[in-house]
Amino acid sequence: MTGQVLNAKNGPARGKLTGWHVLFIMLGFFGVMFAVNGVFLYHAITSFPGEDVKKSYLQGLDYNSTLQAKAAQQALGWQAAAGVEDDRLVFRLSDATGASLSSYYVTAQLRRAASDTGDQMLVLQPSGAGEYVSDVSRLEVGRWDVRFEVLDSETSSVKFIADKRITILP
Repeated sequence: MTGQVLNAKNGPARGKLTGWHVLFIMLGFFGVMFAVNGVFLYHAITSFPGEDVKKSYLQGLDYNSTLQAKAAQQALGWQAAAGVEDDRLVFRLSDATGASLSSYYVTAQLRRAASDTGDQMLVLQPSGAGEYVSDVSRLEVGRWDVRFEVLDSETSSVKFIADKRITILP
């Protein structure tokens, strides 16, 4: 053995990790994390309109009357069917015995599931035999959620509500 002693001064000075280096690495890491989360947060907030139901708090306070209205609707025993035929939205309404109901005022609220940009309100026209129709040839292609409201022609109160999903094909 030659008795050679190695000390820190003999090694290269390059690549030495100091406290400042660690600080800058940590700041850079968390800076990138905050920037990416900020981009995701921005896109999440701007792409979803918020509440899906208008005045949800007030509807929650009035929930017992909503339950009573649903029970009254079930007691009627009415049946509803909906679909798209030849660029027309067709809504068929019949009573508990299967007899068609044609003397009502029917509206349809069309909504997209993920956005409120294309939402529309339609008034359906009676076409006989319990059918109510409206032109949907200008609607965008895709899936739509439709809420049909049948109003009593004398009192203008909602008598029946039907939620359906339709698909507009190209």
